Amino acid sequence: MTAVIFLFTLLAPFYAGAQSPSGTFKNLLETVKCARAPAQQSGECANDQSIRAEISTSNRPFTMGRRLDFSAENSVAGGGVKAGVKSYSWRLAVPGGSFTELNKASEDTVYFETDTAAPYTLTLTVTDASGTTSEDQITFTPDLPVPDPLPAFTPTTAPAPELTDQKDAIRLLYQATFGPSVEDVAYLTDIGAKAWFEEQITMQPFGYLDAWAEIAEEFNDVDGTAQANGIELPQEAFMFNALESPDQLRQRMTYALSQLLVVSADFDFSHHDQLVQGYVDVLHTNAFGNYRDLLKSVTLHPAMGMYLAMLGNQKADPVRNIRPDENFAREVMQLFTVGLKYLNQDGTPLIDNDGEIIQTYWPRDVQHYAAALTGWYFADMEPFRFGDSFHSIEWSLRLAPMTAYDDYHQKTQKKLLRNYYIPAGATAEESLETVLDSLFYHPNLAPFVSLHLIKSFITSNPSPEYVARVSAVFNSNENGERGNLSSVIQAVLFDREARLPLSQQPKHFGRVKDPLLKHVNYQRFFNPQTYAGNRLHLAFFRPSQQFLRSPSVFNFFSPTHTPNAAFAAENLVAPELEILTADTLIQDSSNFGYTSSLSQWESNTPNASEEEKLNWVYYDFSPISNLISDEGLDAAITFTDSYLLQSRLTSNHRRALKDRFASEVDWIMERDWNDPVEKQGWIDGLAARMIYMLVSTPEYSVQR
Repeated sequence: MTAVIFLFTLLAPFYAGAQSPSGTFKNLLETVKCARAPAQQSGECANDQSIRAEISTSNRPFTMGRRLDFSAENSVAGGGVKAGVKSYSWRLAVPGGSFTELNKASEDTVYFETDTAAPYTLTLTVTDASGTTSEDQITFTPDLPVPDPLPAFTPTTAPAPELTDQKDAIRLLYQATFGPSVEDVAYLTDIGAKAWFEEQITMQPFGYLDAWAEIAEEFNDVDGTAQANGIELPQEAFMFNALESPDQLRQRMTYALSQLLVVSADFDFSHHDQLVQGYVDVLHTNAFGNYRDLLKSVTLHPAMGMYLAMLGNQKADPVRNIRPDENFAREVMQLFTVGLKYLNQDGTPLIDNDGEIIQTYWPRDVQHYAAALTGWYFADMEPFRFGDSFHSIEWSLRLAPMTAYDDYHQKTQKKLLRNYYIPAGATAEESLETVLDSLFYHPNLAPFVSLHLIKSFITSNPSPEYVARVSAVFNSNENGERGNLSSVIQAVLFDREARLPLSQQPKHFGRVKDPLLKHVNYQRFFNPQTYAGNRLHLAFFRPSQQFLRSPSVFNFFSPTHTPNAAFAAENLVAPELEILTADTLIQDSSNFGYTSSLSQWESNTPNASEEEKLNWVYYDFSPISNLISDEGLDAAITFTDSYLLQSRLTSNHRRALKDRFASEVDWIMERDWNDPVEKQGWIDGLAARMIYMLVSTPEYSVQR
């Protein structure tokens, strides 16, 4: 009884004025409960408690890869004021595999970035001057960022393949193949552009490994074994396909892609021809496929992996001073997909409100792409061999697409272009797919690739409208497919600007032939052969530019090269002129100046031994020689103008040719010849000299 009286006395201040003791006990219990309650409680309890922890944030919804800020600004103590809080304590529980760290901005504010789609728990504990504490806690699972969407592109049908006349057929064959022959022009004219294009698109590819296998023994190329002799045949395999393969449009497309997705055979591939030719076959096989598939195959080919240092690229290790190599990451953006500046769909630069060009990526982006592309090496090796020297890998094991070694892949989050994101813990394969998506679904890709193909096939200075029409097909062909290269090349070749007749072309229309293309044009039309019946002619008369021998990943020439002030004044470019110098012009011109027909060889060296004849390479000048014999010089000039100069021979030049050769033709035709071979040799020699004068003209050097 005494204890009850004592307790009643002790509690008297609490129930003064109260109606009953039971109400006083109830109020006491509520006070204790409020002091220990989480801050999420509301109502009278929250208003009355003496200390309250509360986490505040304006970051909802929570998204990975973004800074999330949290504050204790609404936490109170000592009569419900913030000043009563003596200390703040923060704790962050992260899921397994996360690299997230808690950062303090001040005593009552923290921030961090989540990087994994799993629960995170942030706990705040506040303490007042008496040591009383209150705790608040928030648990959430962050969302992946949503990539920036592309515009809704309308499905666009490429122009129908159509030609107007024989002149147009000759022009198309210069644009779409390695050059016409008389037979090619007749065939195209006979079946029509639509049938020809469909045939070229669907024709079984003849690849570069196939070409190499055809000629390796003739050129004594021992490759892929311990007895390899260091002979390399990229130029010879190219010439074989350029001269002999019927899939000419695919061959020309491969050539264009080799100058976009560049690998140079001048790199130290240990003279491994099969490795290099296998890379070209990636371009060749995917030439009419989807650009994303092409980009993936290029990325994983070991030749590209070696050339731009993605092969053996490994995760960061600060202790060992290792950082992911940025070479491929940089070039896959700058050179293979999006370029340095944002583009409108017509290929013109996108300008911001201050009149400045907008940059597509920054050094920090390169670092993230480099980290995303770590962990790839030669296929199916023992993991401990990751990063071994190329030369220590057996020949046959260098050829397959690279595979992933996840222990060497950097598992941190990666922030890519246009809000594409790779969460922490993603595998190398998952990271690669996101990298490819971030580039394939970039709005720059269509005008960037379209511009390259238009410049490679048609004209160095296309109108923005032309680029926009091709980009529209790249963005969505008639079936709604993005990046379909067969549709894109159809749009490039048969756009109304590409098919303009000479009289309607702008004065700057067309493109300078790069030396290799000019060389192949000549070779295809005059069909070189060897007396021995082999293919050693493929290595004769090498041009100054050789296939797959660019000095760097930036190709032989810049697509924006402006050769002089006159070009700059009109905002024009001429990329191929960057590699045309006095030396290369003389070298390449000599290749056209010393060609001979079989009749010339026989009449000039009648006593040659059979062994000496094995070195003869001869050309077929009969289409022109026969016209000289049968119809006269004027008919031969007209024919040559049509097939070699695309009917652009000037009247002054025609008159000069007549003045130079008319009397010689008369002398040949009026003389009595005892030896018909000698006569034919004279006619062929005259034809060869006339051809040399024509192929040295600007008209032959510029494709229109």
